[in-house]
Parts: sequence; C-alpha cells; structure tokens
Amino acid sequence: MSIRKRATQLWCILAFLLHGYWVFAGGAPLGAADDDAASMGSWLAGASARPVSAVLSVTALTALAALTAATRRDLPGWVRTAGLLAPALLFLLVPDVRMLQTAAYGMHGYFGRVDAAVLHQLFCLTGAILLASTALADLHRPAEPRQWVRIGRWATIFAALAPLPYAVQRAVWNLGIPLGVDREFIRDLSADLSAKDVSPLIAYSLPASALLGSVLTLGLIMRWGEVLPGWVPGLGGRRVPVLLAVIPGTVMSVMITVAGLSVLRFALQGGLTGAGVPGLLWLPWGIALGLATYAYYQRRTTSCATRRL
Repeated sequence: MSIRKRATQLWCILAFLLHGYWVFAGGAPLGAADDDAASMGSWLAGASARPVSAVLSVTALTALAALTAATRRDLPGWVRTAGLLAPALLFLLVPDVRMLQTAAYGMHGYFGRVDAAVLHQLFCLTGAILLASTALADLHRPAEPRQWVRIGRWATIFAALAPLPYAVQRAVWNLGIPLGVDREFIRDLSADLSAKDVSPLIAYSLPASALLGSVLTLGLIMRWGEVLPGWVPGLGGRRVPVLLAVIPGTVMSVMITVAGLSVLRFALQGGLTGAGVPGLLWLPWGIALGLATYAYYQRRTTSCATRRL
C-alpha cells in the first residue's frame, strides 16, 4: 500500500473521530458557530454545526470504506462513486476565501487571521486533496503527450492572465485610487491593515505576489520550467524536479478555486460589490491552473518514461 493511501486512510479516521466528537459534545468551528462565515463567503454560514459535523463524519467513514474496498478487483460502483463524491463534498462545502487570504498574508509573515475555523478548513482541504489524488491514481489512464501540450498551453496562458485584474485593482488601492469602490472603502481598508498591525510593505507586496505568480505559471509551458537557466548560480542547466512545480501549483489551484466559489456565492446572493469583480475570474483561474499543473505533470512524467525506454 502506498504512503499516500495510508495517509488518506489516517485522515479519514481522524476526521471521523473529530467530527463524531463534535456531534455529541458540540464546539465545531463551522456554520453558525463561525462568526466570520457569512462575511467570508462560506456556504455553511448560518447552518447548525452539529448536523454538518454528522455529515462530515459519515463522509469520512464512507471514504474510508471506499479506500478499503478499492484494493479488490471487483470494485463496486458505489465505491467508485463514494471515492469521488467525498473529496468533492469536502472541497465544495467547507473551505472559503480565508484559505487564499491566509496563504497570501502568510507568505508575508502575517498569521493573525488563523483561528480554529481556518485550521478546520485547512484540515478538510487537506483531506479533499488526499482523497482526490488517491481516487485519480486509481482511475488514471495515460494520455498522449501531444494532447497535454495543447491543453497545458491554453490553460497556462489563461491562468497567467487571470490574476492581473486583481493585481491592478489592489495596486491602485494602495495609491488611494478607489477603483471599483468608494473613498470610504479605501479608508476602511487602510484602517483594517493598521488594526492588524500589518506593515504597509505587505499591502504593496500583494499585487507584486500576483504578478510573480503569473510569471511562475508561465513556467508550466516554458523551457525554464523544465531546465533551470544557465545564469542560476550553481544550478544552471539542471532539470527542475517535477514536484517542485506540481505541489505548489496544485495547492494554489485548490485555494484559488475555493476562493472563487466563495465569490460565486456572493454573486448569486446579490452581495458582490465592485471590490469583488476581479474575483469572478478566480473560479476559472483556479480550474485553469489545476489543469495546467496536471498537464505539466503528465507531459513531464510521460517524457521521462519515454526517455528511459
């Protein structure tokens, strides 16, 4: 049994026990018990925590049963369905925009928004990734490298362009220009950063990070994304490890997609303002980045296997 499958089974056991405990003892940091759920675009905002905990506990137990049964050759249809629905439920139901927010501020050393609700979302998101990767590994069918070259090219280009509207909007906000918002929003944003004791440099680095992400995304189709340029000290000319691009690409695509779903919730409920308009690109951006990352993985691993033959 692979390390990934063992880790996935361990997560299922922990999730079953944790959510089962919350069903009887209460205290789950989600739904109505999460004060920031509504403002952060959570799909569980206002929901009773105990029934949701029960659903998540049963989901983890069902996923564990699916993983255990997956070792059999005559895999029942319900097992395949459960193996795919469990990560989808965890992915769509629990996380919200705080995942991307925490990652963005965390890269600049600020973790003031991390609380029990955020840690629980991170736990569920980890489980969704483990379950999805395990299910895809069982269902994986190799594809032609040329097919992934075409898919990866267009997905990468879109994923590199999608964050630019947000970067532009955030940059002009830092200059005091109310693009898509009013002056009061700019004052509130500045007051919020001061209340969090966030350095002004972090505010300016957020759009810079989005631009850097766009450049790094292009590495999924550029030569320097496979072989380091010669000017890199000590490493020039060496091949880029596949997982060095795949792991961060996968994590970011998941977080961006989750944030995009939160923006979609605001839009469907009529609560989307001008500040959130660039966020309408986040859902297709996250999907495109995930597809581009998977295409990169397929192309690199297939080409490596071909060279070994």
